[in-house]
Amino acid sequence: MRRRLGGTTMGGRGTAAVAVSIMTVLALGACGSDGGGTDPSGTETSSTSPSDDPTDTLTPSPTQPLLVPEAETVEPASGPRLEVDDIRVNVPKGWQQTFDSVVVDTALGRVDGKSGGALLSVSPTGGDVLTPKQAERYFWKRGQEPPNYEKQDDVLMGGLTSGYYTARDKFYEMHAVTLWEDNHVTKVQLNFDPKVPDEVQQELLQSVVASYSSPRMRL
Repeated sequence: MRRRLGGTTMGGRGTAAVAVSIMTVLALGACGSDGGGTDPSGTETSSTSPSDDPTDTLTPSPTQPLLVPEAETVEPASGPRLEVDDIRVNVPKGWQQTFDSVVVDTALGRVDGKSGGALLSVSPTGGDVLTPKQAERYFWKRGQEPPNYEKQDDVLMGGLTSGYYTARDKFYEMHAVTLWEDNHVTKVQLNFDPKVPDEVQQELLQSVVASYSSPRMRL
């Protein structure tokens, strides 16, 4: 399945652990809401510190991701704003925010009568510089890829090169865009019922990614 795309002062490990606990509660609370499936706003939100994998050493240089011009104009999503640690995205119009915390925000909505969900998760890295691979893996369960994981071509989020992967289970198809910027690692994730057409999933994902805003962009 190939796809394409045109504040807290807590430590990173502690913040990620809190995010996992929050999303566990959300998932349990959502069971049975859509045929017994998991919460579409937060599949695979568990995390691991980038230092858990001995093969992934942290980069000591404070180098930011590559800033490049946007290749094409996408209309940003105009629905409710999710904001964590001054990182912001908007979800599609008509969706509703379902959770708001210092580590993760979520929203749910309907797409042609089918389930959709969005998640914004942000964690400080305490001065550690993450490689794109480490940023991608930061919120995974320890040493475990999401089910049916597929690495996709990098995309632009906020003008910065960002990782993009997809995953799926019997309930949802998931799209995740990850980025390390200014001592924070961010994941923007959208989940859809598998019956939502691929082109519709892509359109909504692109609109949410296009709405990304960080303090750097508001200087």
